[in-house]
Amino acid sequence: MKGEKIKESFSYIEYFPFWEKSIKEIPKMLARLTQHLIENNELKLEDIEYFAVTITAELSDAFQTKREGIYTILNALETVFDKNKLRFITNNSKFVGHSTAKSDYLSISAANWASTALFLGRYIPQCILIDAGSTTIDIIPIIDSIPVPQGKDDISRLINHELIYTGGLRSTIPSITHHVPYKNRKIRLSFEKFALISDVHRILNNISEEEYINDTADNRSKTLENCYSRLSRIICMDLETISKEALNTIANYIYQKQLDIIKREINAFMNNLSLRYNDFHHNPKFVLTGLSAEFLIRKPLQDLGFTDIVSYEVITYTPSNISSSAFAVAGALYNQLLNQQLIK
Repeated sequence: MKGEKIKESFSYIEYFPFWEKSIKEIPKMLARLTQHLIENNELKLEDIEYFAVTITAELSDAFQTKREGIYTILNALETVFDKNKLRFITNNSKFVGHSTAKSDYLSISAANWASTALFLGRYIPQCILIDAGSTTIDIIPIIDSIPVPQGKDDISRLINHELIYTGGLRSTIPSITHHVPYKNRKIRLSFEKFALISDVHRILNNISEEEYINDTADNRSKTLENCYSRLSRIICMDLETISKEALNTIANYIYQKQLDIIKREINAFMNNLSLRYNDFHHNPKFVLTGLSAEFLIRKPLQDLGFTDIVSYEVITYTPSNISSSAFAVAGALYNQLLNQQLIK
């Protein structure tokens, strides 16, 4: 960074489903990510002063407990990086070292929202950040440049409508609706993992085939034809027995149901927030980020009457909405070090 702008940046993303991988593959994945960083930026690993880290994988059912997940990831990080250079964002919006992270593992569990909000707070001291990703949506109020959520962990954030468990790619269809329209009737759908919401958004052109970065439900390709095929199966049909026009109607219905869920959750969140802070009563500013922000968040906000909606990437000068969390955790650490006068 230089002043208020990011001078140079680079991002590399690897889809890594923890629930399908072995523990031994985690260090290899981290090594691959590091290799891309080094090669594309002509860096030396030993010259990098700090590595900012945020962890969300501990909830994966690859692990029996969050503690096991955090410890597994910490151990993997140790094999690739100098642990003395590792800094972890906590749900109290502070960075801690490796030993503190290990002794207070729950404080670094699913704390990515804190770094994204902290980094944004440097640019806009009062706003509401909404980060819509592949699986979940984070809603974080910011006052005086500091995130002020009611909840700090997943369950308290769910209770307070600050975490919505729906997203643009990996959400299952039955998590959104139990019925879909077909031949002027509502049909109860099969409770199988035949299709994902990514198939719906691909059919509706909300995402491209390249943006469909998760695994498909049937391990077939992500072509539009296969998306239609997977969607047909949610009511036990196939492309020989249901038309694409009927499937378009079903896709639009599912999409609207997802928007309805998000709208209700945002409305409940705003009602709670208005009771806590008068500052958000009149036309609050919303800042959106995440790969599904534009097609999942903007319309519900507009339907609720909110008009001051801006892009996180434009405000913070970060180049990618998909990897904004990675840029944010690095930027938040930089700002904390700067405040501590560790960077001259």
